[in-house]
Amino acid sequence: MSTSQRSATAVASSRPPVGPADYEQFLAKLGTKDRLNVQRHVAACDEGPDANHGTNYRRLLCILAAFAPHAAKTHGQQAVQYYIPDGKYRLQVFALQDQRDGTISVYCEDVLEDATAGKIVDGPHEVAGTANSYRIGGGHDSLKIDRLDGKTPSPSPFFKDMLGWNRRALRLSIPANATKDQVAAVEKLCWLSAAKWNVAQSA
Repeated sequence: MSTSQRSATAVASSRPPVGPADYEQFLAKLGTKDRLNVQRHVAACDEGPDANHGTNYRRLLCILAAFAPHAAKTHGQQAVQYYIPDGKYRLQVFALQDQRDGTISVYCEDVLEDATAGKIVDGPHEVAGTANSYRIGGGHDSLKIDRLDGKTPSPSPFFKDMLGWNRRALRLSIPANATKDQVAAVEKLCWLSAAKWNVAQSA
């Protein structure tokens, strides 16, 4: 087993050791346009019909910022891209999308095999004719997980750079009014992704 695989296995069943970034500090690091995009989107979430929408969105914003604190930028009001250093450049590692249509999607590296091995999720299970539903380990809730790669047709610009050059990604989709268990499962999958590149950078 490789070093990265051992690290992924070790964290698979544990809570990520990094807590969410502070929301106000996250906003302060953004440029003026990006900050306004986030603030306006969060305000719309808080005013919407789903009671936990704004809370869940802020939590995910800040979790991804904690795992990839190097840089973030918005793609309109409906998507945020997150980066880590890559030599002289930067590498996109996460994306957060919320079209205010009842679903929040997070994009991360493809760590599905590690997640199932660590019993974070179990599946896939077919629901309504689509086999992308994964039950969260130790509970009754589920989330939708789609695997994406360089052959994915017409990838949106906000996650396109996470594909190609042998890179693969996951789209993790939960309801805007998601439960704490659903948000925590997304958090653990993203921590698995972050653990892989942290090991690679320290090797």
